[in-house]
Amino acid sequence: ILENSHTAKGVIKPMRRIKHDNQTGRWLSTFMARWNPNSFSNKEMFVVGSMSKPRCMELYDCDGDQLSELRGDALTAVASRCCFHPNASKLIV
Repeated sequence: ILENSHTAKGVIKPMRRIKHDNQTGRWLSTFMARWNPNSFSNKEMFVVGSMSKPRCMELYDCDGDQLSELRGDALTAVASRCCFHPNASKLIV
């Protein structure tokens, strides 16, 4: 996680690293984390897919702490691209 990276000069070092299962071993779309444009709570959060089985999407807060894993019978494929609805409190896969 980077803080104020737009104002940094030289080599940018992350404030915190998050261990995440993204080793596919096969051809898949690149995993892309997306920040939530609407705050569901007092903290900012982002979502990213995972290679974990059963398949899931993981929600993290701005400090890099995992908030939740979203799982379900309908999630059978790797969710490498996720995003939040821009105007509503909904996650779109």
